[in-house]
Amino acid sequence: MHTSFSPSHDHATSTPAAPSYALRLNQPAFWNTPSPAMEERLLAHWRATGQRQQLDSARQGKPRYWLLDGPPYANGDAHLGHLLNKTLKDVHARHASVCGHRVTWRAGWDCHGLPLELAVEKRHGARAKDDARLFMQQCRDEATRWKDQQALSMSRLGLMADLDQPWLTMDPGREAASLSLLLDMWQAGLLVERHSPVHWCPACQSALAASELEKTTRERMETFFSVPFAAASCQALEQRARQHGVAWPAGQLHLLSWTTTPWTLWANAGFGHPQTGALTVATFDSGLRVVLAVQARDRLLRDYPAMFSHAGHEFDGALDFSQLGALRLAAVSPLTGLAAPLLAAAFASESEGSGFVHLAPAFGPDDFVLHETDGVRLDCHVGKDGRLLDVGTVAMPDALRGATLEVASQVSCDLLAQSGRLVHVERRSVETTMCWRHKKPVFYRASQQWALDLHRPFDGCPEGLAQRAMAALGHTVFVPDEKARAPLALMMSTRRFWTLSRDRLWGLPLPFFRHATSGELHPDTAAMWRELVLRVRSGGVEAWQAFETPAGYAKSMQSVDVWFDAGAAWHSAAEDGCGQPDLAVEGQDQTRGWFLSSFLLHAFKSALPPFKKVMTHRFVVDEKGMKFSKSDGGTPDHKALFAKSGADVFRLWVCSQDVGDEMKWSATSLKQATQDARDWRSFLRFHLANMEGNPDAARPDSLRDLDRLASRKLQEARRQWQACMEAGRFYQALTCLAQFRQWASAEWFELSKRTLYCAKAGDAGLASVQWALRESFLWCAQMLATVMPFACEEAYLAWPAHPRASLFLHELAEQDQQPDMDPALLHTEAMLAWRRSLQPLVERARGLVDKGTPVCLAFEGDHDRQSEDQLRALFPGCFVLLGENANALDAFEAGPPGDAVPVRAGRSVAAFRPHRCDRCRDYLRGALDHHGLCRQCAAEVTR
Repeated sequence: MHTSFSPSHDHATSTPAAPSYALRLNQPAFWNTPSPAMEERLLAHWRATGQRQQLDSARQGKPRYWLLDGPPYANGDAHLGHLLNKTLKDVHARHASVCGHRVTWRAGWDCHGLPLELAVEKRHGARAKDDARLFMQQCRDEATRWKDQQALSMSRLGLMADLDQPWLTMDPGREAASLSLLLDMWQAGLLVERHSPVHWCPACQSALAASELEKTTRERMETFFSVPFAAASCQALEQRARQHGVAWPAGQLHLLSWTTTPWTLWANAGFGHPQTGALTVATFDSGLRVVLAVQARDRLLRDYPAMFSHAGHEFDGALDFSQLGALRLAAVSPLTGLAAPLLAAAFASESEGSGFVHLAPAFGPDDFVLHETDGVRLDCHVGKDGRLLDVGTVAMPDALRGATLEVASQVSCDLLAQSGRLVHVERRSVETTMCWRHKKPVFYRASQQWALDLHRPFDGCPEGLAQRAMAALGHTVFVPDEKARAPLALMMSTRRFWTLSRDRLWGLPLPFFRHATSGELHPDTAAMWRELVLRVRSGGVEAWQAFETPAGYAKSMQSVDVWFDAGAAWHSAAEDGCGQPDLAVEGQDQTRGWFLSSFLLHAFKSALPPFKKVMTHRFVVDEKGMKFSKSDGGTPDHKALFAKSGADVFRLWVCSQDVGDEMKWSATSLKQATQDARDWRSFLRFHLANMEGNPDAARPDSLRDLDRLASRKLQEARRQWQACMEAGRFYQALTCLAQFRQWASAEWFELSKRTLYCAKAGDAGLASVQWALRESFLWCAQMLATVMPFACEEAYLAWPAHPRASLFLHELAEQDQQPDMDPALLHTEAMLAWRRSLQPLVERARGLVDKGTPVCLAFEGDHDRQSEDQLRALFPGCFVLLGENANALDAFEAGPPGDAVPVRAGRSVAAFRPHRCDRCRDYLRGALDHHGLCRQCAAEVTR
């Protein structure tokens, strides 16, 4: 097949001197060293010839394979993690294609949300949001710019993906489809409004979903403080103790409480305690008597032995926490002086803190439960920026007003100390959460938010979204391992709500109008929502800014969590009609992001999982095991890498890693990938130089046993490769192919060279090995091309008679069931095993011979001419002596004891110096003819 593509001639080549009698030494236009310039030419060739469209046409009528591309964020250039992820997807896609599927893979990008807002504000100034519609257009332009930049970087990998027509969360049609899905969920009663504590990032000045959080460790102030019981409560405690006939101190008592967030003390609304457990009264040096749990007292005595002057053992168990509820006790809030009830709390523990825990329902989901069930006061005195506000009934001290949380904690402790209520402060490192964007701690803050109720039943689904998603998870295949399944199941089973609302502008709007007086939603909300969907489909989410606000109503300025946009990809994708996506490939961090949102949203429409198969991968780390980060500028320069080594080397590095574990990027691992690339190219080059040139040549009537064995080993390698590819274990698939390559290079190629270089045209052995090499080339190139598409396409096009315009238009042929090995193959396998067992002996003997002379292999026993020829063919490059001449060595290494054919290896005596054929370069004892040829070459040369 003629092609306009011309192989590169960048590599310097030398033409070998013409031998006395010509050998068959072809020099294909394909070299061992990877060439980045050649890869660039191939990319241009693929674009010019429309290779992706050609491949799609060639696979018409074939089973569809849909790879759903989880969207990277269009903010900044592509980094190593992006390229790794896209490489893994491309290997899956190429594997599906070579196995005969019609692949659909459109690249995708996530284009809404805070990072783009921040980028636009940085570019256009802090007042960029003053003109909302202009600001949103600027966000759209910013996302487009970075999308194009990332696509350019990703295209260098030679991806099968459609990068020219990607799917974007900001496509108006996709925005409308996602908005329509949200409307359906609202009408089904799943979108609910809640005033509750949610994770809040002061840098974002917005609520965060769990998917936007990361774990971190930071210091917290474990603070113990005392507050007086109300007089009536002291009397009630004393009276109850007297009723039970136990000792109990009379007079004023205090409650010992604790907190790790002193900044919340201004919002104290009560004190929680365990539902059961023994109480006691201990005394401080000041004479102050405090009530606490017996278990807590014992722990505090161990950790802080000087805390109490009198441990109060005589009061142990006088009262039980279970008795406190009937007494309706109250204490005094430590900073405000307001009444604070004591309530049983499921989350309070006898052994943690003091047994009594400070309650601030605006800043903790556990505390908030008591607000809902027992009416505990809810005061939120922290603004969106994370600074304290004076909004309560008691005037806030100047030192707290406007303070950050860190400052407010210290000030609160100072105020406790001034009032004599601070007992002890200890700084402890604890695990907490931070915003994944800003890498800063977040806190709980009560606010009015819209959320998806993940457990509420709806039409056709009595169990709710989370339970249906859990069931779908059980029908999803995870590769290369199951690590992502457990965290997904945990989040589905434990999360009740998914907070969707964000205080941001650039994104899907929450299209609500609220009455200015009553706060009720507009009665025509559903109709206006449907109208907005139509407008968004033609004008994008900017249509919400132009939507008319009814008189007396206020327009919502909140947007939807960006994970909703991305998670609805299956619903709004242009590939509708492809059915259920076959595969999704993302990093393991997406278990709390794209994977989770996809499962939850898909459960609204179907009991099936959103993907048939999920591949998760870990991250690239440096030599010390530290994660590379785009934000700190520490990622390797992929452009420099591609310019120096090419994309194939990077792809080979990726697929040589166990992606289920962290992948270490180092000069050593990259050097190994470069050497592997050279080895693979050398392997392909040997095929090109020696294989059958006619692509239509029929299989010879008979094949050499060695060629039949090679074919059998190749088929076994393919079966193993296929299983590993299906399991997402690409490094094992490469190992299967590499094992065949190593065997072929060391044995098949080595023992076939004389036939390939010297045999006469028409020789049956030559026809056999050339045909077998052609079949091996096509199979190996097709399998290896999933990882190294540039090298394999270049090799294919360097084959003068390549039958199609591209290697990728081929499909792997069906494999037949392999019969058992016949006696001839078993014998060949045994001979090769024997040869391998003698290789260490040959290597040891090389130190015994002079430079430029061969190792002599001396075999004892009786041998005829045929067995001598077979032994010489089995050990090319060695001088073979047989029978009575086996002792003609003046220095040798003995072979393995007990060998059926005793052998020695070493230096032959002077009387048995070998002669070397000028043509085949074999070593023989007998004299050569007057042309310097051995008997076999003399018969092969036509004069």
